[in-house]
Amino acid sequence: MNFFARVWFKRQFYWRRLYLFAFFWLTACGNVAELPLATAVPPSTFPAPPTPHLLPSPTGDLPPTPAFGDAVAPTAFARPLATATAVVTAVPPLTISAEAGVPLDLVALAQARPDQFAWVEDARAADVVLTLGEGTPLAEWVYVVAAPFATVEDEIALATLQTNWQSGDPFFASAELAGWDTAILGEPDANITFLADVAEMSDRAWAERPSLLILPFHKLQPDLKLLRLDGLSPLTADFDPAAYPLTVAVNVRGGETAVAEFLAAWDGPATNWEANKLTRVAMSGVTALTRATAYQMEIGGILTPGQAVGPVLQTADIAHVSNEVSFTPDCPYPNPIGGTTFCSRESYFELLTWLGIDVVELTGNHINDWGTDALLHSLDLYKTAGMAVFGGGANAEAAQQPAIFEHNGNRIAFVGCNPVGPAYAWAGADKPGSRPCDAGFAAQIAKLAADGYLVIATLQYNEFYHYAATAQQKVDFAELVAAGATAVSGSQAHHAQGFAFVDGAFVHYGPGNLFFDQMDQLGTRQTFVDTYVFYDGRLLNVELWTGLIENYCCPREMTVEERRAVLTAVFQASDW
Repeated sequence: MNFFARVWFKRQFYWRRLYLFAFFWLTACGNVAELPLATAVPPSTFPAPPTPHLLPSPTGDLPPTPAFGDAVAPTAFARPLATATAVVTAVPPLTISAEAGVPLDLVALAQARPDQFAWVEDARAADVVLTLGEGTPLAEWVYVVAAPFATVEDEIALATLQTNWQSGDPFFASAELAGWDTAILGEPDANITFLADVAEMSDRAWAERPSLLILPFHKLQPDLKLLRLDGLSPLTADFDPAAYPLTVAVNVRGGETAVAEFLAAWDGPATNWEANKLTRVAMSGVTALTRATAYQMEIGGILTPGQAVGPVLQTADIAHVSNEVSFTPDCPYPNPIGGTTFCSRESYFELLTWLGIDVVELTGNHINDWGTDALLHSLDLYKTAGMAVFGGGANAEAAQQPAIFEHNGNRIAFVGCNPVGPAYAWAGADKPGSRPCDAGFAAQIAKLAADGYLVIATLQYNEFYHYAATAQQKVDFAELVAAGATAVSGSQAHHAQGFAFVDGAFVHYGPGNLFFDQMDQLGTRQTFVDTYVFYDGRLLNVELWTGLIENYCCPREMTVEERRAVLTAVFQASDW
């Protein structure tokens, strides 16, 4: 082999070695993106490759030496270095904790978002702390004083509450209140029972009556009675949380940056009391503007019967009456000692409009006493006045239609039927009247409940002149609860009757007469208007207005002694 051949051979040997070196080096670089993310390095941080020391290229047909980064076939250089992925280190979530006494709902919300807030038990180790002390405002939480529903008292003074709180006699409270030591109540007594579950708290309070409870407003139940605190009640839309002693300010404390980051990420509720989630429905008993009641309206004024109860109905969002007697232009001047075939003069309709009635129940068994034309005329009056009707109608199909309301996010449906007749009062295919009860009634309740409605079901049941419900009455009313009713009311009752709670639903077997002339018994003069308070899509509480009918027409508000007597009587009749 001559000199030039040996030189060519050596150059070829060195070139091939360099080519292989570059091949393996660049292949390794091309696989950077496949390394674990923790070790991946952005391309811009790679050190520049060393300059290879190559022999001068021979002249002739040798390929040029590839420069660093040039694409080279075959596939060893198919993945460019620019595809290497930069690593973004995740920012750890804020650590968060809460001091004793902070509402459990807010604590639960903070704990439920570990991607944003890492919960720590030790508040000293947290970036931000929920507190009832000083800090940046976060929320306003309203607590209420309550007692079992079968409690005669309606309110409590703050001074009395403080005494009970510090004596623990018997007292139940939401679990977070164990951390309270406020200027309002002072330190809780060691005998107070703190429970996280409201249903358990209610059961214990019922078992140890008389008893008191403190719990968050939105966790009230119908079987608990909210007690006005120094005359203030969160069950009314004009309630002012700032003036209420048990409104608690929840704040957040921490470094300025951490607090700002927390508030930017936090989307929890600012309060547990919102007026725009409240709906108040006033449910009443028998209305029969006839006979001696009508006579008193003629001599004293058409609006006379409603003077005392008017504010209860007028301030309700939905006001109900069960009007058993139809209006007709040919109804004669009333006979105060007349018989039992009833009509109402058309002028008396002004009383219903003045009271602000929104929904009229037509299950009454006197609905067709004056003929079907009177009922048809009454239906026209209701429609013109914008009043919804249920439990009766222009024919059987119309009588089956519910009265539907949507108010402040609460979807409410009224349905009612008449199981006792008489037959001439019932609607037919082409005849107006009340709705007879059949299997379709329970099915309708179930369908409405499944569609998200809070169903108020009424029955024009058999009439009893005593406080206690009969055994069969309890069974029949409970069947409507089993179908899905939220509340069941006995619109037949001329005599006030007792209550029940069935699987969480409220049952009143008979509110009694609202406007009628039965003055012969105390029980027929006693009347209830039950105000159902709905909040955020559920029945939250029930308020009771009690009246005593005077002058054959006109319920007045009971005195304290009269109210105590009737509540005691109906609670005892309810086996409470």
